[in-house]
Amino acid sequence: MSSSRSRWLRGAGAALLTFAMLTGISTAQAESTPITVGTTPLVSSTPLFLAQGLGYWKKLGLNVKLDISADAGTIDVATAANSYDVSATGITASLFNLWSSGKREYIVADKGRIWPGQKFEALVVSNKAYNSGVKSIKALKGKSFGDTSVGSTFDFLLGSILQKNGLSIADVRDTPLHTVPNLVSAVMSGQVDSAILPQPAANIALASGKVHLLTWVDSQVKADLLVIAYSPNFVKNKPDGVKFMEGYLEAVQYYMQHVYHNHNLKDPYLLRALKIISGFAHQPQKAIMSELIYVSPTGAVDAANAQNQLNFYLAHQYVTQKVNVKSMIDNSFRQAALAALHKKK
Repeated sequence: MSSSRSRWLRGAGAALLTFAMLTGISTAQAESTPITVGTTPLVSSTPLFLAQGLGYWKKLGLNVKLDISADAGTIDVATAANSYDVSATGITASLFNLWSSGKREYIVADKGRIWPGQKFEALVVSNKAYNSGVKSIKALKGKSFGDTSVGSTFDFLLGSILQKNGLSIADVRDTPLHTVPNLVSAVMSGQVDSAILPQPAANIALASGKVHLLTWVDSQVKADLLVIAYSPNFVKNKPDGVKFMEGYLEAVQYYMQHVYHNHNLKDPYLLRALKIISGFAHQPQKAIMSELIYVSPTGAVDAANAQNQLNFYLAHQYVTQKVNVKSMIDNSFRQAALAALHKKK
């Protein structure tokens, strides 16, 4: 090796060490390949935002990169293809169809549930539709429904509500619009008659006066809707997979203890969390308080509820092949992470 190259390597090593000392990141972490996470900018991604903002992954030596996209429909496909290591979106028909085709991602933890007592998803109608008489759920028959994609979580939620009212998802005209911002624009302008809007879109649309609320979905449906899933490659990386889960679950526990249903704006733990969430979700801190979603404190996934969602997608031909839901769920990372967290207490 030439002396000049030797000096360059020593200099590069010293620079890396200096960077690590200044940032608190280990040299191994500074050199490591990032763990990429595909997620959305919605407040439902709060545990991920907190794990990153509170440094939980960093202290475990992980270099985690959150890739935040408004197009949730592409995240599952990218994760199944190993373009992302982790996905953080909903249980959809696409997830089941990918699995049955051999393109698999593995559900490892809960990310959020439609739960009584919260206002996370709103079923709304445009002013145009409301003024023409669409003032009840039964009046949605024959009307257009704005959706991100055919077979999305919105189809499951609306289908569940319609079934309780003697109707079916086939009784509305599904109109795929790809992203939540597109849904908001379409229902506010009257291009579609109805839509289910998650927070913060729900509060924004309702405050505009351009839509009417038919019902809060959370008061109608109970569902384990959002999940964390690992790619085919990342699920083989047990050490980092467990560490990622450990940081995630530590953030979930912080969230459920200090943020969800905490209205004490003098609580420093809550204020710290709101600042972090606001930075990632680009929402005012006060608005975030009414947009939060329940997450299982242990990250447990409700397999029976996931099966119920699959049954819905099969019945309406969004999914064409049966899959074994239990085989899609890998609890080993969650269990190992919970054990690690328990030892720290």
